[in-house]
Formats: sequence, structure tokens, C-alpha cells
Amino acid sequence: PLSIRMTGCPNGCGRPYLAEIGLVGRSLGKYDLHLGGDHFGERLNQIYKEQLGEDEILSELDSLFLIYAKERQENEYFGDFIFNQILTK
Repeated sequence: PLSIRMTGCPNGCGRPYLAEIGLVGRSLGKYDLHLGGDHFGERLNQIYKEQLGEDEILSELDSLFLIYAKERQENEYFGDFIFNQILTK
């Protein structure tokens, strides 16, 4: 399972800041990609990249999913992996 939240509202109306993957609309077709929240909504995610279009978002996530699939620990959630292996290094 993976928690994903997306909103067009920068005020957090869809609670994207609590998800493992959060997308926050910035302008027409552009989103900020937030990563690293925990699966249970107890840790806020962090901004990873700003002002990405759909193709850029998909490319970033494809790359991260590949790393996650190869390097994760057994039963490790995506948000925990990203937080520990990508965001804190």
C-alpha cells in the first residue's frame, strides 16, 4: 500500500503534506512533489522538487520506485524508505 494525496490548493485542502507522496498544484499543469511522509500520516513529507509537469513527475516517481524496489527492507513503507535513504542524505 502507498498513500498518495493530490490537491490544487496550496493551503493543504487535500492534506497532501501527510502522504508518502503529495502533489500540490502551483500553476496550470505544474505541481510541487512532496515525499517522505509516513504511511500512517504521523510524519509530514518534505518538498522534493518544485514546479514539475506530468511527465517530469512520472519520470521522478519511476526512478524512485525502481530504487525502492531494489533497496528497500522487508515490510518497509515507501515513505520511510524515501525519508531515510533519499531525504536525509
